[in-house]
Amino acid sequence: MTAERWYHTIDLPSGPTAGAVDLRAVAPKVLPASLHGARALDVGTFDGFWAFELERRGAAEVVGTDLDRFDEAHWPRPNRARLAAEAGDRGPGERFERARAALGSRVRRVVTSVEELDADRIGGPVDYAVMGDLLLHLRDPVLGLERVHDVLAPGGRLLTLEQVNLPLTVLRPRRAAGSFQARATKMNWWEPNLRALQDWLAVAGFASSRVRRIYKLRAHGPQARWHVAIESVRG
Repeated sequence: MTAERWYHTIDLPSGPTAGAVDLRAVAPKVLPASLHGARALDVGTFDGFWAFELERRGAAEVVGTDLDRFDEAHWPRPNRARLAAEAGDRGPGERFERARAALGSRVRRVVTSVEELDADRIGGPVDYAVMGDLLLHLRDPVLGLERVHDVLAPGGRLLTLEQVNLPLTVLRPRRAAGSFQARATKMNWWEPNLRALQDWLAVAGFASSRVRRIYKLRAHGPQARWHVAIESVRG
């Protein structure tokens, strides 16, 4: 097992990476057992955990998208200079290629922001997409969902895994609400309750959504919070 700190915990032939988050127990509970023959997309792939899981389930082609540099992210203005200095020349894909080589993976990484995502950039529409813990980092989460909606083929599905505000979910189960976090955290904008997340999906054009699982993320640090996995169908 490598002692280098990764973001994702990924099982490599040499042993699991030392990831800040561990989604290995979540994946089999929320992903289809088989994606045989499907084109699949991992939006904001980072180290590549979800992309490699999609490939393991038989997807004919998997594309992972992400930024080229950390300082291209939508960080709240008061934190931008400090976070850019901390990131230096590093990028979100620095460990992805190492994991891909170790796994003998054919996943293709495409550099694009979610706001600039379109079918032409990724080689055509996809049948299944995953977006994991990305919306909380977007100033306009509905726009991000619209872009993913539009690259899905008719009847295509999106699995959204997102941090949710559990107290607001309990207190206001039928009313969209959320916490604005741009001044309280380093790089987050929003923490919605479950209804807000469902409303974001509906407004972005998804015809139906169902909750696949509510879970507390296994993670080191602030990511160890309650999350929800929702599968939605393109409208």
